[in-house]
Amino acid sequence: MNPPNQNNISIPLSPSLEQRLKEVAHMNQKTEQELILEALENHLKQFPIPKNCYDLAIELGVIGIAADLPSDLSTNPSHFEGFGE
Repeated sequence: MNPPNQNNISIPLSPSLEQRLKEVAHMNQKTEQELILEALENHLKQFPIPKNCYDLAIELGVIGIAADLPSDLSTNPSHFEGFGE
């Protein structure tokens, strides 16, 4: 039985694919499940998860503390004196 945070899926296998899976799992001293999960993880690495605009902006360094300015510029009320006048 799988832990509560894991899901099961069923897929049909041809007899030849099932036999090959058993052989390769045996040769690598792994279970069929381990072999399938490993293959799936390796395959999915080819498809990176898309990043949102915020994450890209952080990576580019365009969001954050501006050079030569106080780190509390947007939160310290003393920096607001005279703002908008």
